[in-house]
Amino acid sequence: MSTPLLRWGIIGTGHIARRFAGDLRHSSTGRLVAVGSRDASRAWGFSAEFGAGIAADETAKILARDDVDAIYVGTINRAHAPIALAALEAGKPVLVEKPLAPTLAEAEAIRETAAARGLLAMEAMWMVFTPGIARLKSLLAEGAVGEPRMLSANLSYARNYHPDLDLFDAETGGALLDLGVYPIALALHLFGPADETAAIAERNDAGSLRQAALVTRHGKVLTKLSCGFETEGPNGATVSGERGRIALAGPFFCPPLLMLHRHVAGTSLDSRHDVSSHGSANGDDDASGATSGPAAPSPKAETFETPYVGSGLQYQADHFAECLRAGLTQSPVHPLSASVAALEVIARAARR
Repeated sequence: MSTPLLRWGIIGTGHIARRFAGDLRHSSTGRLVAVGSRDASRAWGFSAEFGAGIAADETAKILARDDVDAIYVGTINRAHAPIALAALEAGKPVLVEKPLAPTLAEAEAIRETAAARGLLAMEAMWMVFTPGIARLKSLLAEGAVGEPRMLSANLSYARNYHPDLDLFDAETGGALLDLGVYPIALALHLFGPADETAAIAERNDAGSLRQAALVTRHGKVLTKLSCGFETEGPNGATVSGERGRIALAGPFFCPPLLMLHRHVAGTSLDSRHDVSSHGSANGDDDASGATSGPAAPSPKAETFETPYVGSGLQYQADHFAECLRAGLTQSPVHPLSASVAALEVIARAARR
């Protein structure tokens, strides 16, 4: 007997809500049945775009529908907590777009309300469910690089400042909440809570956070994390360990490829000195003027293709549905404690 598909209601009609709706077409566990907005006319246009039979109405009316099993909150940051709390009070489990909330107090309110109602609530940190990040975590667990020691991750996209856009709001927007949450969440996902955080953050004259650089420590692992709206960054990541490193092709939040470089006795096999043209490793030729001969051929990195379907948001939706089927109120992969921990790091980094 087949399991009924989870019936999703989406609140929000912007870019991320459209991506989620589009990726639900690739989901094996759920389907879109309703969309809500503070402007019902926008909801009607959204529903027409994604198929016949999708209900559309004001947010409160969608939350009250009996044919909606779960709510995805895909609104601007400052609306995340109010809508998530309203959905929980209406008895609906919620998947809330990242960041879970722009403030720690709001995130804690979501966590407390979900616990009191006995309902599943999860931040839509879709990155941790993508095939590339899942493969990365399994490689680290297998000891592919030995004991991890360092994570470097950058996420930067050039964005022209517009004071009327919520993206640049000094309190609920900015580069850390929009972009920095990804490298921070990756560090927490791989290595657990941060023991220490040091950061430099730059704001514009209006107080909007434009770029930031962080160092965090997780036990023996140090991280170098950066984000910003000032430039287009490499947007990749590298995890280094005692016996190698794994590079994530950009964008690292949904990497299409992982590259594993193994080291032996602390020396990278694929980065030896080419002594055939430059003499010995210390720059000295022997008395006859001959060099010490060519270095051993450098082996290619092991590559792991990690293809994904759509834009990758359906993987989190499928995990959410599996948690519901299992009767869980917290995701074992991305619990609310991880979302709160990320906001704690952001709060420390954003202090002026």
